[in-house]
This record gives sequence, structure tokens and C-alpha cells, in this order.
Amino acid sequence: MKMTIDPELLKEIEKTIEKKVVESLETIQLAQLRKEFLTRQDFLDSMDRMDKRFEELIKHMNLRFEAMQKQIDKRFEASQREMNQRFEALQKQIDKRFDKVYERLDSIDLGYGYVVEGMAYSIIKREFKQRDLDLDLKIRQHFTDENYTVHPDTQDVEVDIFHIKPNIIGEASLKIFNLDKVRTFIKKIEFLEKTYKDNFKRFLFCFKIDDRIKGELINLLQKYNIELIIPKIDS
Repeated sequence: MKMTIDPELLKEIEKTIEKKVVESLETIQLAQLRKEFLTRQDFLDSMDRMDKRFEELIKHMNLRFEAMQKQIDKRFEASQREMNQRFEALQKQIDKRFDKVYERLDSIDLGYGYVVEGMAYSIIKREFKQRDLDLDLKIRQHFTDENYTVHPDTQDVEVDIFHIKPNIIGEASLKIFNLDKVRTFIKKIEFLEKTYKDNFKRFLFCFKIDDRIKGELINLLQKYNIELIIPKIDS
């Protein structure tokens, strides 16, 4: 006797088997995809690693750039120092040559009589006369400073231009290179005013002032009420 299966039951069995096969295939495919492709977290982790590598690369490049910049700066500073030294050496040579010229002029009598630091007596006298001071000026007067208030190594105080009633004290120089000479002149003024117990009109005669100290010199003269006179030879 031949056994028959209900067609409807057969269809249900086929559907169930087909469903199970499809589910198994999907599971197998998903597992295979997970092996071959990154998950979202794997992708994020990979990007983070790439960012870190990029940051390390930038940091390394910055370090190399800073090291290169330091080398360039050092070379530039060395080159600038060398240029400054050469310029200073050249400036010193020029200054020395001018100093020698002024020293020679200091020793020359210009034909007007007694010379004060290369400046003729008649030139100084003329400048005073233009200020209504036609005086018999004393030149290179010497005083004794027992307390060494002017010079630390000598009691001798030499005053280039001197007069009493009216009281006048003056310093004369062809060129002023620094403020030392003026500061010493201020000490001479204080010494004489203390000695004579009276005030003196103060004058500084000079043909040339070094541009590097000109501003500071003017301020110092104004502070101590010293009149600067730059004589004109051709007048």
C-alpha cells in the first residue's frame, strides 16, 4: 500500500526548509562580511590612529623647522655681530683719525694770539663782545683744590676762561666726544662758586659736538644753566 503525503503539509515543509536555508546563508554571509569589512567602531579606531600619526608627523616637522630656524638665527646673529664689529672697528679708526686732526689743530696758533684748545683768544673775545661783554678775559687760570673735589688725582684746577666782576667761567674745546669733559667743567663751576662764594655765568665754547651725545649734552647744559657757544670762524 502506497503512502501519500498531504500536499498542503508538503508545501509547509518546503517553506520551512527554505526559510531555514535562507537564514543560515544570511548568517554565514554576515559573518563573512564582518571578517572582510570594518565595523563602525573599527573605522573610528582606524581614523583615530591616523590622526595620531598625522599629529606625530606635524610635531616632528615642527621640531625640524624650529631646529632649522635656530640654526638660521644663529648664523644671522653671528653675521650681524661680525658686521657690527667691523663697523665699530671702522668707526674707531675714523674717530682716531679725526682725533689726531683735532689734536693737531689744538696745538696750532691761528695767528690771533693765545690759543685755548685750538681756539684763538680773539675768537672767544669776539663772542663775548657780541654779548656786550668787552672784557679782559683771563685764560688758563690755575687754582688749588685742596679737597680734590674736581680731580681725584690732582689738586690743580685749570679754567680755560675766567673773569671776576662780572663773574665768568668758561670751557673751550674744538670737539666734544663725550660728556666727561662737561661733567668736569660742572665740578669746576661748583668749586669756583664755593671758593668765591658767588655765582658765575657759565659758557661752553665748542666748534663741533658728536651727534651721538648731542641730545644728552644739551639737556645737561640746560640743567646747569650753561650757555653753549659755537663760534663762526668766517665772521
